[in-house]
Amino acid sequence: MRTLTSLLGTTLLVSSIGACKWTEFDDLEKETWVSTTGKPNSDSTDYGVALQRGLKTSPSGGKLVALGATQSQYTQIEYAANGDSDVGDNVIKLLTRFNVGTLEAQPVLIADPATDDVALVANAGGQSLAVLTGTTDLVQHIVQGPEKADAAAYILAPSRLDMAVTHPSQPIVAAGDSVYGTFYMNAPNTQPKCQLLDETAMPMAIRAVAGASITQTTTDDLVVWGSVGTGSPVGKLLLYPGGVFNGQDPVGPCVGGTSAPLALSTPVDTGFAPGKGSQIIMIDKKYALLVGQKDGSADSMIALYDLTTMTGPNRVPTKIGQSIITPGLRAAAFLDTGTAKFVAAGYPTTAVDGVKAAGQVSVFPLDLTTGLDLTPAMTLHDAQPEGDQLYGRALAVTPFNGKPVLAVAADNEVFLYFRLETDQATLYGETRQ
Repeated sequence: MRTLTSLLGTTLLVSSIGACKWTEFDDLEKETWVSTTGKPNSDSTDYGVALQRGLKTSPSGGKLVALGATQSQYTQIEYAANGDSDVGDNVIKLLTRFNVGTLEAQPVLIADPATDDVALVANAGGQSLAVLTGTTDLVQHIVQGPEKADAAAYILAPSRLDMAVTHPSQPIVAAGDSVYGTFYMNAPNTQPKCQLLDETAMPMAIRAVAGASITQTTTDDLVVWGSVGTGSPVGKLLLYPGGVFNGQDPVGPCVGGTSAPLALSTPVDTGFAPGKGSQIIMIDKKYALLVGQKDGSADSMIALYDLTTMTGPNRVPTKIGQSIITPGLRAAAFLDTGTAKFVAAGYPTTAVDGVKAAGQVSVFPLDLTTGLDLTPAMTLHDAQPEGDQLYGRALAVTPFNGKPVLAVAADNEVFLYFRLETDQATLYGETRQ
């Protein structure tokens, strides 16, 4: 681990439209502050394949979850209030503890909006998934049926009709055209499963899910982004009842094991058929930020939708502003500084200064009324780019000293930005104590 207090002689860059060049270190050392953490041991040869915030709130210091692949590891990077960082003993070897071996290229790692918990969803051997949840330590829950997860999200589902227990917020897992509920307590004898159909009764290829407060006040609806059809599939954004978490009737709404979209809701064609690794980032549980990538293609899209708009009696997701269609998108994170909103988008295969796949992160302003600004306020990349560095392959926003800060993963290195500020643009100022 190394903590950087200036850019003089280091490898980080922050630039903005019209800003100084990366070679002008005297200017840059006053503008950027960052801590970098390398892989904690030799067990993982691919550290930083996924990032997620550690604590939901952190008035002093902070935590960041980072995954290592090849020999899979779950780590927590702990940051002191002054910016010092340490992985220490916060390493869980997933194969030894949970029989979770090599992770996928983009592991499903999600955070609970209601608690400090995060969850990793990965194959546990055969036709089963391990849903590993917790903070400092992890608890395993098994989902029977699928071998791989396409997406997952924490949702607050309504209680099963055969249980007098209110659900906590728990992960719902999407695989193929179906979703599976993960139960923490009083688990049912049969794994809850529900196949999702579009408004024409065609099965969905589900690629992203999220919980949202649209038609309910005490529980969540399920937001789904996926595609229908083959050859030239149609990308659709739909709402389903949160009770699909519980599976078939009479304990859940999935009659015959299937569910149509919510009544009085109208699916919309997003003009982009998402592939594996796509995301829905919810904002205020009302706005859906779609982060899409395609299988076997560099095509990508970021778009903002308001899920609360009405047309007559129907709720119709409405696109706000224009889409960002820069190719090569891998991951994104939402940053709300309290005075402005931004979307950080990672493009790890982008060439920088002629160096192949060095990678960069573009930070776009976001307004919930007008949508995304197509011109980035700031661009981040390594000041001394290396081939196949893959900077930007995973992103997270995590609390640090009570303020949200940006974390970026590259090949075997994780960067946490304590300050993002130039003469031309300011995301946030110094956050360290």
